[in-house]
Amino acid sequence: MQLDLPFRVAPTVFVRHRWARRYILRVLDDGTLRVTLPRWGSKREALEFVQSSEPWIDKQRRTQFARPALVHPDEPALRARARRELPAALLALAGAHGITVTRVSVRNQRSRWGACSAVGAITLNWRLILVPDFVREYVLLHELMHRRELNHSRRFWRHVAAVCPRHQEARRWLLRDGQQLFTGQGCAGRAPL
Repeated sequence: MQLDLPFRVAPTVFVRHRWARRYILRVLDDGTLRVTLPRWGSKREALEFVQSSEPWIDKQRRTQFARPALVHPDEPALRARARRELPAALLALAGAHGITVTRVSVRNQRSRWGACSAVGAITLNWRLILVPDFVREYVLLHELMHRRELNHSRRFWRHVAAVCPRHQEARRWLLRDGQQLFTGQGCAGRAPL
């Protein structure tokens, strides 16, 4: 019995996406494997792809579950502040850019900064309250631009560049420094940015 590997029983979800050009694997925060199939793809080929990718999937799940969640000493207060400030900031930017948002929620995501659904619901990570202002603005604008282009195509990145001149600098900050807010490495005693 392998109690130390809870992701072994995690489900696999198959999703067909009309714009996908290849099979795509993603391990979600709860360990679920999401398999995106292109319009022309078959479930049989998707299953073969999953089987051939099992070492990668196991590694992703191990890394995800081995990563300790950061517990900030003021986390309850920071979450409350995030619930107050982040939706208001997002809706102000949405109004300034003529974008409609159906719902804004603030959650405790273990690896994502934000998400935008096809119906216009945007989810933000409470940890955005800890990042520099220009990085927070980039994440908010990034999610809002998904209301114009629900993918990461060149056209999407042109939308982002048009509204956020410091987007490349912000992306570098998230890759270089942002992960510390999830793992806690180097964050002990660090004041909010």
